[in-house]
Amino acid sequence: MKHILFSFLLLVGFFQGNAQNIHAPWGYPIDATPKDDYLIERKQYVLSYNERLNVANWVAWQLNAAWYGNTPRRSGKFITDSSLPASFNRITHDDYTKSGYDRGHMVRSEERTASEEDNSSTFLMTNILPQTPTLNQQTWLSLEYECERLCKAEGKELYVIAGGVFSNMPARLNGKVAVPDSCWKIVVILDKGQKPKDISSSTKVIAVMMNNGQYDKSNNSWELYKTTINAIEKSTGYDFLRDLPDALEEQIESK
Repeated sequence: MKHILFSFLLLVGFFQGNAQNIHAPWGYPIDATPKDDYLIERKQYVLSYNERLNVANWVAWQLNAAWYGNTPRRSGKFITDSSLPASFNRITHDDYTKSGYDRGHMVRSEERTASEEDNSSTFLMTNILPQTPTLNQQTWLSLEYECERLCKAEGKELYVIAGGVFSNMPARLNGKVAVPDSCWKIVVILDKGQKPKDISSSTKVIAVMMNNGQYDKSNNSWELYKTTINAIEKSTGYDFLRDLPDALEEQIESK
């Protein structure tokens, strides 16, 4: 789908560096209400933050073998994101405590282990969505493992976007943090040595939509939750890969 509506409000007050070229080379996802897309660009990823939901609408990041390293996982509490405007709620580690939900990374901690700075960036609360323990620790993790395998064993270049689908009146943690009904992820898979300009109708993609519920060993594989980018667009209202030519975009998003 293509949204004609676009607003420079999306960019007001945001630092424009190389983040789009690195992490979202086919354009930032947009929807019909850009006023709730507060863009945060980091070296490690880029995200759209929703002031009303107090979580990210989406997070986008590049992933290849170079992002994995030997830096140990950060210990201690997750980090309140002080880069948010003063008028926003700044979600803390403790807003999730005893809620029954995990602090679910969008960009996985392991995917940013080349340096301490990279790893710490994944613990910012703006990179976190509430996920049930079995989703976070089993089903969502199974796709994270597959992404790691693609990078390390096959040398693939991945471009990943992830986020949640929310009801009109979502449940809230501590009266603040909106809980998604489902979590989705899109992975565009390029071969070793390929650049974003090399994307084609034969490019492989993974798209999943996972209910934010309970899973057991019989249904915890990511492969059971395959969908299409088009279907995720319908559920979220966002237009992905929007800078591609329309015909190519449709070929890829309908896979």
